[in-house]
Amino acid sequence: MMKTSIKDLIQIDTSITTPVYKQIVQSIYRNIDNGVLVKDDKLPSVNKISAAFSLARGSVFSAYNDLRSSGIIDSIPGKGYFVSSTDTKQNKRIFLLFSTFTSYKETIFNSLRNSLPATCTMDIYFHHHSMKMFENLITEQAGYYNTFIIMPEVNDGTLAILSRLDSRQTFLLDVGFKEYRKTYPGVYQNFEKDIYSILDSSQHLISRYKRLFLVFPEGLRSKDIITGFTKFSKKTSITTSMVNQINPATIQKGDAFIVIDDNHLVDIINVARGKSWQLGKDIGIISYNETSLKSVIADGITTISTDFAAMGEAMADMVLNGKRDIIENPFILVNRHSF
Repeated sequence: MMKTSIKDLIQIDTSITTPVYKQIVQSIYRNIDNGVLVKDDKLPSVNKISAAFSLARGSVFSAYNDLRSSGIIDSIPGKGYFVSSTDTKQNKRIFLLFSTFTSYKETIFNSLRNSLPATCTMDIYFHHHSMKMFENLITEQAGYYNTFIIMPEVNDGTLAILSRLDSRQTFLLDVGFKEYRKTYPGVYQNFEKDIYSILDSSQHLISRYKRLFLVFPEGLRSKDIITGFTKFSKKTSITTSMVNQINPATIQKGDAFIVIDDNHLVDIINVARGKSWQLGKDIGIISYNETSLKSVIADGITTISTDFAAMGEAMADMVLNGKRDIIENPFILVNRHSF
């Protein structure tokens, strides 16, 4: 028989966007997952919960009806409500918020979806790097879900917006390692460490070139890439520089480029073709973010990339098993003919 007090069993936070009845539902799920509640345990009555938190009885009834329709609890006339099932994984309703949709984010999405049981539901939204949209989506939509996977916008106002969600069910994805890892669990890229480690371990390849350029587009938010590149630049013997765009007139034999935007990748390939230069010999290219297309164009483009499929798998495991980990996702070099 369950002997936990009502306020230990159920947590209500009026400062977050999740409706009260959903917080009751989520509290029951959480305590089942944690082993506090087991099958056949009796739950507090509607009246007792209402009195303990000064809630309208209708809110408690709504919560219990939701739990009963999901098969988690049942009622016996004259005796009250009891836990009838501890299979809570089928009730994950996931709010997935991405910045934009790109080919590599599609890989994350597919990996995440394929790693979750079919009984989970997941809806995807996009904030397009707009703080107003980021805030509006979380405020307006989050109340319909009990689990939150967020690709955050790195901004001074982000933590205040995220605080409206249930922190126990909020997980961050991809960005924000430096800024948010002390507050939220998640699967992150460590952009500074990743590029530095890859370049440092690839000096035998880099040394074949005279100059190394990081092509970092204006407006790109992953500034830690610059920090890692600058750190590497201080220990390498070849000339390094950062540019925002490709200027074909300044490209020379012996130059190597790290490109983040695929448009810049195309620009450099076109310059090499126009001068009959061989990629990986006369000029070098490393492209960010592995895609299947890069394995075939121009006889294969060398890439540096986080393992996006692993990112989705790790996030699914974290959500399903209630883990509160800080995971730095694997970052790898796929060496092909272009470098």
